[in-house]
Amino acid sequence: MTVTENEAARWLSERDNFLILTHVRPDGDTLGCAAGLCAALKKLGKTAWAAANPGVTSTYLGDIVPYFAPEDYIPQHIVAVDIATEGLFPKAFESYKGKVELCVDHHPSNTHYAKHLCLDASAAACGEVIYRICRDGLGVMDEEIAKALYLAISTDCGCFVYGNTTPTSHRIAADLMEYGDFAREINKRCFQTRSRKRMELESRLLQSARYYEDGKVAIGGISIQDMKEVQAGESDAEDLSSLLRQIEGVRAAATLRELAPNSWKLSLRTDPKYLNATETCALLGGGGHAAASGASQQGLDYEEMVERVLEAIRKNLQ
Repeated sequence: MTVTENEAARWLSERDNFLILTHVRPDGDTLGCAAGLCAALKKLGKTAWAAANPGVTSTYLGDIVPYFAPEDYIPQHIVAVDIATEGLFPKAFESYKGKVELCVDHHPSNTHYAKHLCLDASAAACGEVIYRICRDGLGVMDEEIAKALYLAISTDCGCFVYGNTTPTSHRIAADLMEYGDFAREINKRCFQTRSRKRMELESRLLQSARYYEDGKVAIGGISIQDMKEVQAGESDAEDLSSLLRQIEGVRAAATLRELAPNSWKLSLRTDPKYLNATETCALLGGGGHAAASGASQQGLDYEEMVERVLEAIRKNLQ
């Protein structure tokens, strides 16, 4: 059942004892949404926690750990934020499949798995939807909520330079900044700081890159061996998917991350006027947005994975 933002706010206001889920390999949007919604519900005197996601990297630990639920917490209502499908639940959340009562999302590929779905596919980040639910629907906003939602929106917009950024994104961010002096710290931490290990991973990704379709398509990868040799962690590999798309002339960039032997995560970043990322990743069992989507594949070596991705890209180019 699809609900409006005001209906979602009313649903939340009439209930208590919430557990909020975030997706596997959590980014700033899903974590910022969970933290912001927790803070808003707590401000209304309700009990709300985020499920402890084991995949949180050091970049975001300080933003979400204070909201992690105690081990003995028993929720009455399950809410998912920025999760398009139950297939994106971390393994630790498997028991919540089929139990999500409200999902707030902005992915057009959402599979409507929740009992109630509040979806705005035009929003650049799920944080924009949570912002309206908190401010307009629940009638709450303060520095704590605003900081979390600024993190959500700014990271999904790439510090407001990605193609999904809209005038609305800027207006919401400006309003959030009125509540406190946190934007500088978030921008520095998330967009202007890179470890030496991260720089080495970027170098290896660039060296692996191959170019197709007269240089308009780039495909590159990072293997488990690369990660071991660099001694890099997940925080060092965050958002590597945006790198190849920055190369002049490239309109579609596929970044392949080996997560386990012959198990790959595809991140596809495109100019949607050239290639629709959602439709391309759908051919590989994934989804997302027109300009940014992903998928997973198992049982393939690197060369086979490259060929499969290239086949999907060429099929949609035609």
